[in-house]
Amino acid sequence: MNTLEDMLLAEQARCRQLAREYVELGSAAAFARALIDEGLRSAEEALRHKQLITMQRALERLLRFQTLNHLAIQVAPGTMRRPVPPAPRLRAPVRMQEQFFTWTRAA
Repeated sequence: MNTLEDMLLAEQARCRQLAREYVELGSAAAFARALIDEGLRSAEEALRHKQLITMQRALERLLRFQTLNHLAIQVAPGTMRRPVPPAPRLRAPVRMQEQFFTWTRAA
């Protein structure tokens, strides 16, 4: 059975690998990399002080980071196309009608 500490250590290793992959993306992933680094620092501090609640929160935070899908980020230059805007909807012409208003006096 895995303890909380073992689970947190395994998740830290996964997030360290994920942070290395984010470095390869360059400045596009700088914010995500900063979030991962902050999560890793808080996990290390929780492990150092052996605080169970803080360890649990750090584990939950690290579990939120997802691995990269390399097929989704490998886009060749010049292959990005702008989306085609939808055709404008044609409205039916409004038929003119006579309207009658009844004015009442407020009581």
